Amino acid sequence: MAQANALISKYPLTESSQLYSTPQGNILIGCPPEVLKLMMTEHVPMPDTIVIPGTLYKYNSSFACLEFPFYHFLFIQQGMARGRKFKVFAKKKICKKLREMLRVTLLGPEFEEIMKVEANLEIPSKLSKRKIKQIVDETKFLAPRNKEGVPYELDEMIEFVPLEIGHKKEIYPSFEEFPKVTIERKGEDEFLVGCDKKLKTRLSITKPLNPVYPIEGVEVTRKEIISDSLFSVRCLGASEGFDPTQPANGFLFRFNGKWMLWDCPAFLHRHLEKLGLTLEELDAVFVSHVHEDHLDIMESVGFGKKVDLYTSPEIFHCMILKLMTILDCGYGKAKSLYNFHPVYANKPFSLFGARIEVFYSSHAIPALGLRLNVKNGKDTSSVFLSGDTLSKRMIESLNSAGVYSKTRYNELMHILPEDTCHDVSFVDAGSGSIHGDPEDYFDSPCNVVYMHTGKKLSDLPENHMLLKAGQHFVIHN
Repeated sequence: MAQANALISKYPLTESSQLYSTPQGNILIGCPPEVLKLMMTEHVPMPDTIVIPGTLYKYNSSFACLEFPFYHFLFIQQGMARGRKFKVFAKKKICKKLREMLRVTLLGPEFEEIMKVEANLEIPSKLSKRKIKQIVDETKFLAPRNKEGVPYELDEMIEFVPLEIGHKKEIYPSFEEFPKVTIERKGEDEFLVGCDKKLKTRLSITKPLNPVYPIEGVEVTRKEIISDSLFSVRCLGASEGFDPTQPANGFLFRFNGKWMLWDCPAFLHRHLEKLGLTLEELDAVFVSHVHEDHLDIMESVGFGKKVDLYTSPEIFHCMILKLMTILDCGYGKAKSLYNFHPVYANKPFSLFGARIEVFYSSHAIPALGLRLNVKNGKDTSSVFLSGDTLSKRMIESLNSAGVYSKTRYNELMHILPEDTCHDVSFVDAGSGSIHGDPEDYFDSPCNVVYMHTGKKLSDLPENHMLLKAGQHFVIHN
């Protein structure tokens, strides 16, 4: 509950975050994973200003998870439409890295930047210029735009303000009878917020964070561990970043005696603990894209051993920029924390005896979907995962605007071919401007599972269902 003063209220959220509400705006000090879900659960005011502490991570959690608080400011609070900027206060050197992290997370990397990635990673040059140009054109078209329809530059949306120890800065100017609001950094994790009164915050992270929702899952059995023939899928999370009742996206595959993780959601270690596993026991980790509801960057780092990380080079590059920020390190150091295995869209490859193919979905930043085929005696079982992708309505809109090539348009309109039935097809049902529409798949006679949504879907066709966190699918024994 808020501790009310004349003009400023304090909402203690967690050890790693405190919220202050003033007449001019709301300030969040410390930004841990899924803090937006916590604030939604507590029904507190939503911030337009974030203060980043000196402690950037602890217990596999980052304390600079800015993406969804910003999305709330942009789309729900309509901050830009009201002529406001989202403000981020941090140390000067961290401000620069935060800007790079948010640039690739919110807008995606530039074409020229992507074409230099393989050289920076010291891997052979295999990226297709044609495909990359197509993907960049899509992300540019889907970027947030002003009233004139012109895409925003990052600095038009977010103001990064350096705040060193001993410095005092104005957050909001005085307005009519309301005094200005200031922030003073007293130490690495100590701050003084001033309005009509001065309120002190000292963040002290002494234990791992807890999610606001229950962690669900079917524990791994010994029979499952010793089996070399079982093919199964566990859903860690099936929802999205604005749903406080469920975890976000993540899938754990078991086939040919190996564990393969698709995406690293917040509290991944808690999910794995629920199943009786650790990150170090996983044989491969795939990352579809770097949005925070798919990738909590610190959850992807194995401190016991290096993670075998599979994704496309430009997505790995974006991961490195995120990790550089949270660890406050250089490019080479961040890169060295993984065993990186580059994968390329529409270039199938073999992994642990399975046939894997990734493809580019159409999303706000470069993102991948998955086709996974596993031998079952003389037959083959298959799973399809659409990744975050647009609805057919939005695909038609981009096509009318000349964004897609003919080949790309046909690929996206038939991303789940009508004449192909996978054992299970997981499809994006998040709706809105950058996610799928459930109705796009209603004509499919196959086993379709709707994911990435907190909505309650009803009247689904036969063999169709809404995915829930913790569900366990046995594809074949």
